[in-house]
Amino acid sequence: MAISVKSMASDLVSGVKLVLRPKDMTSVGLLIAAVVCVIVPLDISQLVFAIAGALGFSAIQMVQSKARSAPNASNKKAGLLKPKVADLPAVPHMKTRELSQQDNKLKQVGRRALPQSCSVSQPEVRKPSSMPILAPTFQSNEWTAQVTELLSQIAPTVDDERIVGRLARRVEDTLKAILPEVEVVGFASGSLGRNKAFGVAVPEVDIVANVNPVVLMKRLSGKGGNQAIANDPHKLRKMAIRACTDRLVAVGGFKFRRSAFRGEEPKVTLLAPASLGLTTDAIPIDFSVNAAVPLYNAALLTECGQLEPRARALILLVKRWAKDRGVCHAAKGHLAPYTWGLLSIFFLQVINQDEPFLPKLSNFKMASGLMKQQSTHDERAWSPSASTDSVGELFKAFMTFYNTQFDWRAEAVSVRTGRREKPGLSLPLHVVLHEVDKTTEIGPSIEDPFNEAKNLGDVMNVASLCRLREELQRADRLCTAGSLAELLEPWAPPVVQEE
Repeated sequence: MAISVKSMASDLVSGVKLVLRPKDMTSVGLLIAAVVCVIVPLDISQLVFAIAGALGFSAIQMVQSKARSAPNASNKKAGLLKPKVADLPAVPHMKTRELSQQDNKLKQVGRRALPQSCSVSQPEVRKPSSMPILAPTFQSNEWTAQVTELLSQIAPTVDDERIVGRLARRVEDTLKAILPEVEVVGFASGSLGRNKAFGVAVPEVDIVANVNPVVLMKRLSGKGGNQAIANDPHKLRKMAIRACTDRLVAVGGFKFRRSAFRGEEPKVTLLAPASLGLTTDAIPIDFSVNAAVPLYNAALLTECGQLEPRARALILLVKRWAKDRGVCHAAKGHLAPYTWGLLSIFFLQVINQDEPFLPKLSNFKMASGLMKQQSTHDERAWSPSASTDSVGELFKAFMTFYNTQFDWRAEAVSVRTGRREKPGLSLPLHVVLHEVDKTTEIGPSIEDPFNEAKNLGDVMNVASLCRLREELQRADRLCTAGSLAELLEPWAPPVVQEE
């Protein structure tokens, strides 16, 4: 019996050796225990159960070991698929002009063409809407008459200005409890009655609360303020906007919609409901603290209307087109409405150099005073253009100019100089990285006239550049053979077919 037991134990030990790994200390221990069990004089049934238990325990240990190693293996595999930051192509410092070789390569592809690549990792998807926005309808069939009819609908009226003034007073009265020194102003960049397509995404009303930063920090010091925030105007504005928004929503009756804190001037979008008694419809507004862009935008729009009435009308028309076609939502990487206004002004400055519709910015009496660095006044006398082109014809020329004539890669939009030329040395170039093939290219150079070192085109990405090219081509085509209603048909992401 002892010989048979030893023989059986020997066979079981051999099986254990095949299952267990020598490097596994637990398995080695189990192997030694099994050998000891052979030597100890046990009953045959006890010995069999002991060896079977050892084998079962070792099998469980192996399964758990494989389960622990599986996530590590998947992580390593994912690490191979996801490139490290160090593996990505280095982007050169774009504040210098050491980019002649790269620029020449881009020019060989096509100097005036916007980026052709439209490969986007996460394309926008159409969402169902219970109240779809339809294209506008016009009583007239003639282009110029349709433009005139549209301008009468989208231009801010005296009543709109009154409503915005009442909005500003309501905001100021609500904020006085936490900021007694606050002064609130409002700006309307379009008709409040036509704020339909992308109304909440791009409001027509800007409400700005102005408070001295020192006073602002003192008043909000009890709400988490510290010296680090006091020394950072951007963080101070964000803290102030949060405190003001809480007050406006809790006490003022406004409704919060979204925040945009990534930009240079943080802001939030609020909704003034009809229950406030200002209008029969809700009014979306952009609220900010100590912001300058709304003032710049209002100053340029007002003075352009004084210098050349067609200039103000063109700015309103271009902004309405950009809004309806979804290419002015800065949060998505598109050019902001303020930037589209600069593109309109620049076009009127350069479209006819002998007799420009608008002078360079230093000849603007009001807007030039807002510039950080005063430019030399153009001594040449300027007078309104004798051209009889209508606003509708100028709008067509605007689309043709930026679609086929303007060199997006080699020229800069600068209303400060009012000339077609290369970007200035102080204007940083914007490099766009393609996610698919990891290539880079130069994006649009659009100078902020009130800050020469600010490139307003730096918000753009591959997807927004592609959309800009598509919309300019579409608008240029429809201006030649199409209707204004079709041109202003509200854009929506394409429908994705389910497989």
